[in-house]
This record gives sequence, structure tokens and C-alpha cells, in this order.
Amino acid sequence: MSANVFLVPIDPENFDRTVRSTVDLAEYPDRPEPLATADEARLWAVDDDSGNGSTFERMESGDLVLFYHEGEYVSTGRIGTTFIDEDRWVSGTFWTAFPTTRVYTIESFASVTVPKRGVNRIFDYSESYTPGFMRVADDRVTTDLSSIETALDAYTKRNADAADA
Repeated sequence: MSANVFLVPIDPENFDRTVRSTVDLAEYPDRPEPLATADEARLWAVDDDSGNGSTFERMESGDLVLFYHEGEYVSTGRIGTTFIDEDRWVSGTFWTAFPTTRVYTIESFASVTVPKRGVNRIFDYSESYTPGFMRVADDRVTTDLSSIETALDAYTKRNADAADA
């Protein structure tokens, strides 16, 4: 069973185009082999300039990804397929100013609205800690991944209900 958790910053424009919305791959007969049989996918990647090649290499199918932007976690998902896109087809086709070869698909996507202090509490980081792209250390993941997803979803729903009241 997968137990990795990744904290991933996003660029909202590219993220909205390829993660928040699925990409219709049927329109692209020239897509890379790892995407050849998929009709649609949610696509994201690790910036080649980030120096996080070893973090990308640790990503496995089923791992949990928490996406954040400007102090708030905005969604969760699970890693599907990871692959090296030597031709940079994905980034060249779908993203602006984000050339990269280290691509992964996202499954089980869910929108959340959780301030970083809430996620920091789960992983025992200081309240103000702001991560870059990273894998959460094993000793900080103290519960199963589905429990983390459930907690983030409950937080989102509780605060949405409070805002509606």
C-alpha cells in the first residue's frame, strides 16, 4: 500500500487547464506512449529546474498529492502514471512557460479549501511553514492516506457550511 504524501505548489492557469479539468487526449494522436490508451487524463509535472528528480522518482501509483497555492491547499489527488516525457510533448502541448519532462497523471481528484496551517498540523510542521515541492517524511505521515483525505474533505465541508450559515 502506498504511503507517500507529496506537497505540490501550483501555477493556477496551467493547473486549471490540466488538473482541475481533464484533458481530452483523444484529440491528440501523437501523444506519448504512457498516455496512448487513455481517452482523458489530469496531467501535472515536476519542473525540470527544481532539482527534485529524486522526489519525482519516489512517486508511485496511489500516492497522495496535496496541491497548494498562496497559503491554501486547493485540491488532492492520487498519483496515476509517472513518466519521463523526453520530447516535452505534454508541457509543449498544454502549459505555458513550464517546459518539463517529469510528468504524472492525477486520479481521484477532489477540490478542497484548507489553509496551510491545517495541513501543517496534520504533518507536525510549524503553523507558518510553507513547503516547496516535496515528499512528506515517513515519520510525519502518522495515519493512512484515506484518513488524511477524509480530514481535508471534512474541513472543507465544515467551513463551507459555516460560510453559508
